[in-house]
Amino acid sequence: MTAFSLLQLPLVAMEHVLCMMNPLELIDVSLASSRAKRSVKFFSKTKKKYSVVFDNRWHLISLCGDGTMWTLQMTTSEACTGQYLTKKYSENPLKDIMNWFDHAKEVLQCEINNVTLDLNYPSSENRQTVDWLAAQGSTMNYMEVLNSGEESGDDLKEDDLRYLMEKIQASKVFMLMVKKYKADFRMEIPGKPYHLHIENAQFIDYDQLLRLESPVIILRESILTSQEINRFLKSWMSCETHLELEAMQINISSRNAMNEIMNLPYERTNDPKLIEAFADYPHHFKITFDMITIQRCDGEKKVTGAFALSPDGSCCLFLLVH
Repeated sequence: MTAFSLLQLPLVAMEHVLCMMNPLELIDVSLASSRAKRSVKFFSKTKKKYSVVFDNRWHLISLCGDGTMWTLQMTTSEACTGQYLTKKYSENPLKDIMNWFDHAKEVLQCEINNVTLDLNYPSSENRQTVDWLAAQGSTMNYMEVLNSGEESGDDLKEDDLRYLMEKIQASKVFMLMVKKYKADFRMEIPGKPYHLHIENAQFIDYDQLLRLESPVIILRESILTSQEINRFLKSWMSCETHLELEAMQINISSRNAMNEIMNLPYERTNDPKLIEAFADYPHHFKITFDMITIQRCDGEKKVTGAFALSPDGSCCLFLLVH
């Protein structure tokens, strides 16, 4: 097969060829030589920047643009190349995917803004990953944290989770999907993610709830009592806390707990517009009981609450601010 001398083409012709390449192919070209790197870097300056997803569990980077995602995965198994997924063999997948992106970041001028981090690795590796991510930027748009080893009985490295929280925060969505902690585990949630989801919120007590500033708050397996949830609603009604709250989900002991939680001035409603709103983001559930509405003391906002069973069968209180 005859070699194609891309760099010997006139500038306009070379840019036309580069325009037909996806980002993974552009990186491959840039790795050919220092001149090729300069050419791809110059070409990329005027192009729309890719959003970047990093996942340490699968040692992959995804570059997203114009509704399409191209993924590079480092793997210790067989390499392969597809239209949108390329797998490259590596004896050290984490190190190599980091090095690859360090090069890609320089050439394509892109940044990681979406992270999925599995803490089921040795502590030294977890912290190396966190430090590398923090060097990319201390704030991510989206961050999901999990511990895949908990299904087989591996304990969460809680100090590594706290280390992560000290280094990086999420601005739009933070999903803390860890399900098991030690009984005395405590940790602050940094920043103010727009959407905060904590799969096991047993470490969130009433005082910490008052410190959470996210507009959307989802707390699974909460230990907050009916009296504490009632106090929370009263503080919202009196404009003392959570003035930016938009929606909230929290588990309760039973449907009867609603009587104690809603021991405050309210009115019942079955407004079709509210039923439709509960079926949309972030609740996504169909109302089957009457809803209860309370009003803030300044008269500017109302909260409507509804009881429902979550997919796992637990009782939940769903709140919607309007």
